[in-house]
Amino acid sequence: MIPRPKPERFRLRRTMMFMNAQKPGLIKDAYIYGVDSIMLDLEDAVAENQKDAARFSLYHALKTIDYGDTEVIVRINGLDTPHWREDIRVCVAGGADGIRIAKCECARDVKTVEQAVEEAEEEADRAVRSKHKMTRSELEKAIEKLEKEMKEASKRLEFEYAAVLRDRIIELRGK
Repeated sequence: MIPRPKPERFRLRRTMMFMNAQKPGLIKDAYIYGVDSIMLDLEDAVAENQKDAARFSLYHALKTIDYGDTEVIVRINGLDTPHWREDIRVCVAGGADGIRIAKCECARDVKTVEQAVEEAEEEADRAVRSKHKMTRSELEKAIEKLEKEMKEASKRLEFEYAAVLRDRIIELRGK
């Protein structure tokens, strides 16, 4: 595996190049354009019958291409498809810097993907990454947003989801 520097959380992202993860000829030279980030797409850019081939190509690229300090993000298929779990396994095993969830609509989607990433890290025998530390203001904003979403879930009578959000709020508060 080509070692890459750990991505910086607050890095400057002026330019991002989107590329079809299925095209090895394109993704092997993407770093030469000097972009800050590369988004390798497994979702819309890949035909339904080519998803497995695209994941194979992506894994090979992540393992063998030296992207230097260019951040490599992978856009996975939406959670409403049968492909997203395998997409995550390939991203983790290959060492992608990050994952972008296609058609992400709520905090529950993020939590679901986070859990799948942790499972994939354990499966790949990689240390489960520690959560990013948030600044105090980021933490307060996150809690405020979760509280609002929890209240809305309660109004919609989605009590199980509201309880999940409540537990996340408690976890963030460190209680």
